[in-house]
Amino acid sequence: MGERPLRVGAVSLAHVHAPALIRAFQAHPQAQVVAIAHDDLSQAQQLADQLQVPRLYLSAETMLDKEPLDAVLCCAPNAQHHEVVELATAKGLPVFVEKPMAATVEQARRMLAAAQKGGTLLMVNYPSTWNPALHTAKRLLDEGAIGQPVYFRWRAGHRGPLAHLPPEEQAKSWWHQRLLGGGALLDFCCYGANISLWWFDELPFSVLGVADRLAKPFGDAEDNAILVARYPKAFAVLEASWAQGGSVSGGPMIVGTEGAMTVTQREGQAGVLLTRDGKEEFVAADALPPNFQSGVAHFVAALLEGTALHLTVSPEFNLGVQAILEAGLLSAKTGTAVNPRLL
Repeated sequence: MGERPLRVGAVSLAHVHAPALIRAFQAHPQAQVVAIAHDDLSQAQQLADQLQVPRLYLSAETMLDKEPLDAVLCCAPNAQHHEVVELATAKGLPVFVEKPMAATVEQARRMLAAAQKGGTLLMVNYPSTWNPALHTAKRLLDEGAIGQPVYFRWRAGHRGPLAHLPPEEQAKSWWHQRLLGGGALLDFCCYGANISLWWFDELPFSVLGVADRLAKPFGDAEDNAILVARYPKAFAVLEASWAQGGSVSGGPMIVGTEGAMTVTQREGQAGVLLTRDGKEEFVAADALPPNFQSGVAHFVAALLEGTALHLTVSPEFNLGVQAILEAGLLSAKTGTAVNPRLL
């Protein structure tokens, strides 16, 4: 590829993170989004005009056939990620997929198999991975700062991904359709599943889930969910809401036999609030290397410099994350706990 930027093709603007991700690729000196494939050309044209993307297509297939690409950005509905990955990797193209990996474990397995068959890089972007305070908390945890961890809690919430639209418009979107991988559980519990699996370093053996539409009377996907994951020596509580009107600290928080930690901020500084023996200490976040400043930076460095993907954005790790999420969905449907290790 020499000195020219990586030519990136963006597939779908369905995810609300798509504009920011395209903007991040455009801002990177070694990458450029050269085309967008989206089924709504007027929406795509508006974004393309703003971000100087030269070409538009109605389908991923057409874009992949016509464009000489180096990589693909996938922001499709969750249940369509595997289709995009299979198309791209069949042409030998690496893929950046916005979280979560997929809508089901079976789809996630197909994605990993496609990447392995094509010999290509597959990265599942989690914005949480680029938060330096999470890495600091993991370091403190591994150093034994709070003893044996026994309890983890994560909460994420807002009014919904399309709360700025009238209800009838929200109802039409994939976000509220279960078959397309919509719902607050996949959208927000995925963060807690990803972080807790990273910190505890093994799959839970039981997940109990509750999920329902508590505030939005349309679609068939939940707007609130809570998962309780049972690890061998710890509990993890993962909360998600699309009906949260105020600010609630999401942490994450982790409690151990010798203390507790909460990922937070103090005077604009990211860090960890460490509590031991009744005393509080704010530990400023460790500095991260350049390829950990964003998902785009990490992806580009992996392609051009050969740096390894962080565990939490690797497809192999995210099969486990997907198993936790699917166990939660199945549990919410059946009313009984589900073992993600058996999925």
